[in-house]
Amino acid sequence: RTLEWSTKSPAPFYNFAVIPDASERDAWWAMKESGHTKPAKSEYKDIHMPKNTMMGMVIAAFAFAFGFGFIWHMWWLAIVGLAGAIVSVIIKTSDDNSEYVITAAELERMDS
Repeated sequence: RTLEWSTKSPAPFYNFAVIPDASERDAWWAMKESGHTKPAKSEYKDIHMPKNTMMGMVIAAFAFAFGFGFIWHMWWLAIVGLAGAIVSVIIKTSDDNSEYVITAAELERMDS
């Protein structure tokens, strides 16, 4: 079964403020037909979202440098790429501040 996003433009940066019940074939149409279009205030809950980071691209660049250097026997490039990838992964995994919270009050304000 598929779920539709709301018709807001631009689309919100989160998927759903409240996870809809998809027990019908077309849940959005069924909600509109029954007159239930906006969730009740008690249904909103805080959402934990990951922060944007560039570390995936950095790790990929170092991994590409390692692979390129290893294939073409440029050992200095392979060593730099491998060391950079390992250090980047360690830095990323030791980052304790990688999430933020969208509160229920913010969700209700943005959804209305």
